[in-house]
Amino acid sequence: MLLACAVHPLLTYPLSLRLFVRARPAVPAAALRSPPPSLAICMSAYNEQDVIAAKVERLLEVAAAYGPATIHVYADSPQDGTVAILERYADRIDLVVGAERAGKTFGMNLLVARSRSDYILFTDANVESQVDVATRLARWLADPSVGCATARLVYSNSDETATAALGSGYWQREEQIKRIESDRMGLIGCDGAMFMMRRALHRAPPPHLIDDLFLSLTILIAGKRIVSADDVEVYERSATGANEEKRRKQRIACQALNVHRAMWPQLRRMRFLPLYAYVSHRPMKWLMPFFVAGATLCAALGFALAAGWAVTGALALLGALLLVIGEKTQAKPLSLASSAVLSLYGVGVGVIESVFMGKTYTVWDPALSVRLDPQPSATDAVSR
Repeated sequence: MLLACAVHPLLTYPLSLRLFVRARPAVPAAALRSPPPSLAICMSAYNEQDVIAAKVERLLEVAAAYGPATIHVYADSPQDGTVAILERYADRIDLVVGAERAGKTFGMNLLVARSRSDYILFTDANVESQVDVATRLARWLADPSVGCATARLVYSNSDETATAALGSGYWQREEQIKRIESDRMGLIGCDGAMFMMRRALHRAPPPHLIDDLFLSLTILIAGKRIVSADDVEVYERSATGANEEKRRKQRIACQALNVHRAMWPQLRRMRFLPLYAYVSHRPMKWLMPFFVAGATLCAALGFALAAGWAVTGALALLGALLLVIGEKTQAKPLSLASSAVLSLYGVGVGVIESVFMGKTYTVWDPALSVRLDPQPSATDAVSR
């Protein structure tokens, strides 16, 4: 039973949607009216000096390709050269520099309040995109039942380390599940890499909650669909170090549980299908480490009763040793196993931090390995 709960978010949940929920007829994204609805492009940045110039240059191209678009950037009191770089563009963007760190959500709320537009495009500073990304996303919003359109995120450095390969593989599975959801009822939330929503549906999240999940769940509660735009890909680096990825998973899980706890009174009133999808794809995924740990303990107990405690203890020590060797040597498949265990451990710690410690991660330091220079594959894809 515990093992079934552990695999449900990734295996039996998407299978159940395929078997029991009819896919919507494929409808291509509509052409934008002329002129298109006005657009505000919003981005929050902290220590992003290695990527911020290229990002702003691309956003200027995105805005020019779209038409009636403005660019709004909040610098969350960076400690590096981010502000000096952004100030070069002060005549072309709406730049707000925070006097002290207040967090991404505070910054995004401030930018939305300063803008006036029909649509809002949210993006992260380290995400690479195509020039026509805004136009392609806006076409999906021509359908009045759609409240939000999100780009498909591709990790560009899966061949660097076992951790990067594991993260990329997991995210590919996530994108497959999102495709199934999008075809049948709409996504159950989206990530903050790049998504566009209707301003009329925007509700300012509390500053201590992560904005992308809060906003997408707000759209879901409002009865509008979130679609995965098949024709829009964006690119980002995955974390390359297992401990770095563990800390990232810990933060994300804590933030996600905080949003769940704040919004559950509203979420629980949804219709059966979106509620089933939400519980399956969100809370059960965050609880996966505890399901896996419980299943492992039950299996160990059963094995100990059959083979003896000494043999079970020796095998447990051997397994732990192999995981340590995998982490130290990066030798596959041991390194993949050690990275997976550390990621699950990070998620579990994040859940405990949210539920029992009240931690919020209002501000945090980005993982260094995802802020390196863009990968050639991403740059090449953008230029095509």
